[in-house]
Amino acid sequence: MSGGIKIAGKLLLMFAFLCVTPFKEGFEKKVATSSSLMNNLVYQQKTLSKDVELKKQLNVMADTTFQSFNEDSNVESTSDSPLIVPKEPENEKPKDTATKEKESVKKNGKKIYIYDTHQDEKYNDGKTVLDGAFVLASLLEKKGYEVVVETNNFAKYRSDHNMTYDDAYLVSEKFMNDALVKYGGFDLCIDLHRDSVPREYTYTTINGKTYAKSMMVVAGSSKNVKSATKISTTLTDKVNKHANGIMKDVMTRKEAYYNQYVCKGVILMECGSENNSFEEVKNTLEVVAVGIDEMLKEGLNI
Repeated sequence: MSGGIKIAGKLLLMFAFLCVTPFKEGFEKKVATSSSLMNNLVYQQKTLSKDVELKKQLNVMADTTFQSFNEDSNVESTSDSPLIVPKEPENEKPKDTATKEKESVKKNGKKIYIYDTHQDEKYNDGKTVLDGAFVLASLLEKKGYEVVVETNNFAKYRSDHNMTYDDAYLVSEKFMNDALVKYGGFDLCIDLHRDSVPREYTYTTINGKTYAKSMMVVAGSSKNVKSATKISTTLTDKVNKHANGIMKDVMTRKEAYYNQYVCKGVILMECGSENNSFEEVKNTLEVVAVGIDEMLKEGLNI
């Protein structure tokens, strides 16, 4: 019994000694280090904040009632059945003739993706930038490009996921990434918008034909700012070569991203404004398609 008491006493003295020496501090540091090491070894889910400089992105407010594209088209889209194309309108050529014409176009092996971060931006006759995307896509397909138009409903996606209009670029980035994976990448990705400026700043008349003025916008904070600037400047020059004055000078917004950081070859174009007719927009897109074709045929070292 006395032996047990002596052993207990010695243990208490040893513990007291360790507490008043540097051993305690070193032991605590060792435990803390071990905990930090374990945290590094064990996977911890990270939540990406939605506050990704969205206020610095180009979110021109528009009517947020989404109107899906209901005009007939042979252009491929990202809908649930992308390979099933709508029927030809009654006043156009029969579907079999249009299909034969499409198949007769020699493909050049290049792919283009067209999307609209603000799908519901309207022109003065009710048509939207999504309608414009289909017009541009159709023009480019006739030149041999494989064109995919993004038709997933961005407004519905925001609503379903409790997101706001300011989250528009997060939504378009999500679907653009999906398309990049699904289609194996693109030679060019075009985010088509419309501007919001008075009528006198948004049209020009050349040889009796009225065009909607357009402008390329570059994200100054994107890691791909140099390539986006090169593409935007080249396209602007080529379009103006065919119809001088259609394209305004390229605008660079220093504190913006516009999804141009996702990959090289992503550009943003403002085509007309709410004060343009869709006919004016189509006139411009015809020339833009020629410029895109020339630019891609020459090749871009980006």
